[in-house]
Amino acid sequence: MGNPGDQPKQADPKRIKQHAGDLRSDVIPLVKKAGDTLTKDGTYNLEGGDFSITCTPMALAYPMAIQFAFEDIKMLMTTAKDYAEKIERAAGIYRQTEVQNKKNATRR
Repeated sequence: MGNPGDQPKQADPKRIKQHAGDLRSDVIPLVKKAGDTLTKDGTYNLEGGDFSITCTPMALAYPMAIQFAFEDIKMLMTTAKDYAEKIERAAGIYRQTEVQNKKNATRR
């Protein structure tokens, strides 16, 4: 009787929807801030000549690393926005399902 599997599973559509809000209010601004940091002067516009002669490997790798970071930030932003939309949609589906289940239960 005390096993978690014995309890009916429940979902709270309101709380599920709040997760989408959390992504929009907490995660997405941080990703945007990271992207803004990459576009600041002295970050994105460094070139190979900006490094000393002893840092030749760094001079070669830095521009590629910055480009990779730009692409990564774009992907993270798209992913976070997509997750927020999908989570919100899932909350709506749970809510609709619960309403329908209650209607079906009262018909019996």
